[in-house]
Amino acid sequence: MLNLAVIHEAIAEAIPERECLVHRDRRFSWAQVTDRSRRLGDLLRSNGLGCHRSREDLSNWDSGQDHVGLYLYNGIEFLEGMLGTFKARAAPINVNYRYVDEELVYLFENAEAKAVIFHACFAPTLARIRQRLPGIRLWLQVEDGSGEPLLDGALDYEEALASASPTPPRDLSPDDLYVLYTGGTTGMPKGVLWRQEDIFGAALTPRGVERNLASLVERAKREGIRAMPAPPFMHGAAHWVAFNMWHVGGTIVVQSNPRRLDPDDIWSTIERERVNALTIVGDAFARPLLDGLEKRDYDLSSLRLLTSSGAVLAAALKDEFLRAVPGLRILDALGSSESGQQGSQISRSGGKTSSGDFV
Repeated sequence: MLNLAVIHEAIAEAIPERECLVHRDRRFSWAQVTDRSRRLGDLLRSNGLGCHRSREDLSNWDSGQDHVGLYLYNGIEFLEGMLGTFKARAAPINVNYRYVDEELVYLFENAEAKAVIFHACFAPTLARIRQRLPGIRLWLQVEDGSGEPLLDGALDYEEALASASPTPPRDLSPDDLYVLYTGGTTGMPKGVLWRQEDIFGAALTPRGVERNLASLVERAKREGIRAMPAPPFMHGAAHWVAFNMWHVGGTIVVQSNPRRLDPDDIWSTIERERVNALTIVGDAFARPLLDGLEKRDYDLSSLRLLTSSGAVLAAALKDEFLRAVPGLRILDALGSSESGQQGSQISRSGGKTSSGDFV
């Protein structure tokens, strides 16, 4: 059964001690992420969240599941939040942390959100708008060093997980939803609904990987790729890459400072964590990163794949990367929220190109 939570649980059983999520000095194994995401699922279920109507009773554009907003910068809690919400049979909703009050109210109302997991720095914003969001019954605040006190009525995320039970998920279905909210560049933001089995095939598995659970687990045992999706997880491009890498048993590494594009931070993290695959978004990421390589030397011998997702890299910048990082391959990946991955092309030194793959 190709349900995203089922896949993660099966791979975790096969490689429990391998690192799954790394951010700064926090290093969680696959077994630890399984425990924590199970606890989040239990917490959500204990607050009445889950699946209330099955897919066959719904129109294609309807959801029978509760929705959980992820109002977070990149870090452990975003991907963990997606997994835990899936394990409760609810659906996570990506929240653009650059939205202002009115945009946030629109998004939460449109999604009919029942819970929000948020970094503490966003507590003052939520305090201003929460009276307009009576449908939200659970607020989970993630400590982030900002010094913001706990939002009135909210639960501390870590304390809430510690009090919950690591109960294995139950009754999961390939019909359970994955929901991705667009950014609203062509109108108001809208939620794109996918069955989890469908989004797995369309965007969340590398090409060449057999799409059955036993094959995924066997490949995960052999792989050990360490990947850094540098864009915000609130965009599909970044968390798609994270799930792709997880589905081959990989480790997701988050840069130390995810709130802005910091070339030294990204290259230093790649050097320290021996990252094999880096994902960026087009020239807007590429130019500052290349400029950073001019300022100091880094040991990038582990880096073998650079993916640009959401925007194709300029040919001149590809050439600069290929000269700067010997042995690097560059993957341009094309797709959309509504279609999934549609095409890819790999570039290598010497001007060679080929049909692409993620690993």
